[in-house]
Amino acid sequence: MAKAKSKATIMSADGAGGMAQVEDRRFQTDDWPIRFDVPKDQADTWLQYLSAECRRRGWSTVGIAQLEARENSGSVTINTGGPGQPQLAVVWERKREGPIKIRARSTGTPELPPDRANDFFRQINERSAARATERYHRGWHLCYEGLPWRGELWLEDTVRLGPPSQQDDRALIGPRIILVNALTNGIDELHASSTFELTLRELSVFLTVVMGTNVRVSPNGGRGWTWGTNSSGQVECDIRNLGYWEKDWPKEMPARNEIQAVPLEPVSRPDFSLRGVDGTQFELHLPEDILDLWRAFTGLPPDRRRQFLQVASMWQLSLSLSHDYQTARFAWMVAACEALKPRDSQFRDHNIYHVVEALLGKTITNQMQEQWFRPQDVRSAHLHRGEFRGSEFIQHAMMSSLQDPTFDEACRVLYQIVQATIIEWLRRDGIFKMLPLRRRTSWRRWVRDHAFSILPIIGAIGIAVGIVLAWILSILFFA
Repeated sequence: MAKAKSKATIMSADGAGGMAQVEDRRFQTDDWPIRFDVPKDQADTWLQYLSAECRRRGWSTVGIAQLEARENSGSVTINTGGPGQPQLAVVWERKREGPIKIRARSTGTPELPPDRANDFFRQINERSAARATERYHRGWHLCYEGLPWRGELWLEDTVRLGPPSQQDDRALIGPRIILVNALTNGIDELHASSTFELTLRELSVFLTVVMGTNVRVSPNGGRGWTWGTNSSGQVECDIRNLGYWEKDWPKEMPARNEIQAVPLEPVSRPDFSLRGVDGTQFELHLPEDILDLWRAFTGLPPDRRRQFLQVASMWQLSLSLSHDYQTARFAWMVAACEALKPRDSQFRDHNIYHVVEALLGKTITNQMQEQWFRPQDVRSAHLHRGEFRGSEFIQHAMMSSLQDPTFDEACRVLYQIVQATIIEWLRRDGIFKMLPLRRRTSWRRWVRDHAFSILPIIGAIGIAVGIVLAWILSILFFA
């Protein structure tokens, strides 16, 4: 789409207690004495370096942008001080996968001296070319339901998982918190915070796979109704802020070994051991190979790292669904396992059975294809026809004389199989062998797969038949 002026009027603070209209300078035809292109390999972060340099100098910015699929463009006005101080106008535009084209000039009165403007852009371009970053300490928390997290775990020198200062000791199983301290590289503090948010998200899906429970990034804010009982035993309700808040965050990474470590327990992969609370554990235990799994995750190449995050996010989504969505939870577990297959087109029609067989073996696959189980059928029936196989809309009677636990058992077994399959994929760095399918090809599929090659042949045959018919007709009518 061609660049177009915004029909909305956008206002921002003018630094003097008032408001000023944000100008879109992309269409101004005045002279632009500063012009240059930012190379494609620096284009994704150049505006962040611009913003960081402005904050370093104490300058403020306000801008407007037009975002389209094929091209982005925008206008930024840089205030070098309060009212009456020079301003710098910057116009930028970039096509997808291309460089950023920059135009800039001084605006307002008095003008910004050319040497100051050139020095400003020189600093930005030098830091952008060098991909300069600084290291910042960041912290926030993850949350889950289960046994309390009471120790520390260093995934690496720059990532520490630790216990909160407060625990809910009124119940063994309850809402729990993991404090995350990390050293993050960033262009400036704002960019470092954005990078840390991504790290938190990756940590949450990684731990969801390893721990087998829904680990989430704690929400920052939100309000809701809460209730409790007063001294006389009466119920009282109130609107309160929701979520956990750590009072005293350290300003730097904590020292190692100041508190106990999270207990690690031996595990044999694939792990199908019985799980649950047996009364002997009072804190969360982690599998002893968690550090190996973390190193495997961080060592994945970009394409397989993205594939793992996609799979783990679907696994996390499935565990986030309550019993009210039991069939959907089951279907998303199947989908997460299917997404482990290689991206080549020859594996397009492979399903969960082929993935599990390649990673865990034929014995597990045979169990999945028994009549009472068959997860692929459940997935297809729910996602394509909306069918329920669980008890979503069935009245629960405590003393019913007949209940069918088959689907509940299928959910439990599938949970173990899918988690074990994802972990095995990670242990193998996403590299495993799947055999191509050998199935009888119907004529419809054959025509669809070879359409582009057979169309010219059909056309040629049609022309030849037409020529022959014309020749025969000419003989019959004109002989």
